[in-house]
Amino acid sequence: MVLEALHQGDYDTAFETLIRTLALAQGQEAAEAALLLAEAYSLYGEGGIEGANRALEEGLSSVPSLEAHPRYRSILGEMRALEGASEDEVRQILPRTTDPRALYHQAQALMYLGLPEEALEILDRPLELPAFLAWRAHTLRGKALERLGQPAEAAAAYKEASRLAVGMEHYWNLIDAAAMFVEAGMGLEALQALQEAELETPEPEDPEEAATRYYLIARSHLLLGNPNLALEAIQRALKIEREGAEPAHGTPLVQGQALMQLGQPHEAIEAFREAVRRAEEQDRSYALHELAVAYLEAGELAEAEATLREVLRDPEYGHLGDAYGDLAEVLYRLGRYDEADLAAREAIRQGSPSAGYLILGNLAYDLLHLEEALEHYTQACETAAEGSRDWVTAQQMVVDTLAQLGFRRPSEIINRSEAVLPYLHPADEWHHTLSSYLERARNLMDGSRTLN
Repeated sequence: MVLEALHQGDYDTAFETLIRTLALAQGQEAAEAALLLAEAYSLYGEGGIEGANRALEEGLSSVPSLEAHPRYRSILGEMRALEGASEDEVRQILPRTTDPRALYHQAQALMYLGLPEEALEILDRPLELPAFLAWRAHTLRGKALERLGQPAEAAAAYKEASRLAVGMEHYWNLIDAAAMFVEAGMGLEALQALQEAELETPEPEDPEEAATRYYLIARSHLLLGNPNLALEAIQRALKIEREGAEPAHGTPLVQGQALMQLGQPHEAIEAFREAVRRAEEQDRSYALHELAVAYLEAGELAEAEATLREVLRDPEYGHLGDAYGDLAEVLYRLGRYDEADLAAREAIRQGSPSAGYLILGNLAYDLLHLEEALEHYTQACETAAEGSRDWVTAQQMVVDTLAQLGFRRPSEIINRSEAVLPYLHPADEWHHTLSSYLERARNLMDGSRTLN
């Protein structure tokens, strides 16, 4: 009855039963009730420390030998880790054991100590746990994988937790799964998890949770190339925030990203400005970078340069190479070629080679140093992800440069043109240019074959 109450989230019934049992029972029955009561309190994290410690003490007073029980020591170690004890102190408490429930609490202790790899070693084993811990073990595994930067695997763990959990725990695990699917770039899987979560949405839905759900829907649609649907979802999240939910910097950030995908950089600028206003210190540089790119796309080059230089003053920013690449493009467009060259080389040095090589290629191309330009553009192709903006631009410029060099290597012109044309809209000027180059190269190849 108590185990089922804990699984169903009926904590009042579970605690009332356990406290009454502990008051009346003796010996082993009291010890088991104390352990289960401590386990129940442990579910509350820091809020359960006092109750869990009290339950363990009461169990020990009933059965002194309980101190050697693997579950007793594991729960005690978990509480000590939660209280901030050192790793050595906690390890001295944790016993060697094969008891599944004790191992679950040891994994939790290891997570509190900041040791997700060791927690995973436990959680990857098949642990026979009561239902109220079984789904939590998968959730804990998801948290460990999330900390280790493995979002796809974390999403799968949260999804499995949601399958075993009930009520709001089922809903929350689906939301966590969706968030990790988004981080892994798996938009379709994220939407499927969110659609399942929507079926469990309580009435009325908590405003914070509703805003988060629409935010994740929007990000999923952005991944799938559906900017109109993304904009619709994020506008709903913004409306919920205006009605009282806590404003998050990510909401206008995603609004700006949707507007950028729709080719509306001027409208995106205001959204990104709002994201910058809302952002905490650790998120501000990313929002500023997005704002700078919007300025760049809108042709507001002075604002783009100033904003990028603010980004580059943050040595901890994780995308410095991209920022230098964007700065190189701004400086190139401003005609400040020596500075553009320096920024492009710094972009390459900082880990964004495709952006850097593209600008170096442009600088050489403009000086009619076509051999040098071809080398830089080819390196940009080789270092950019297929289908990315840099890859498309670099492929275009390799083909164009080969054409300027008298249609040298027509087979390469054919291969590169055929690779990049599917990424271009038929109305795009480059689609027409590359199609013409492709036809000319094919004719040259046919003529060569005829002569042979």
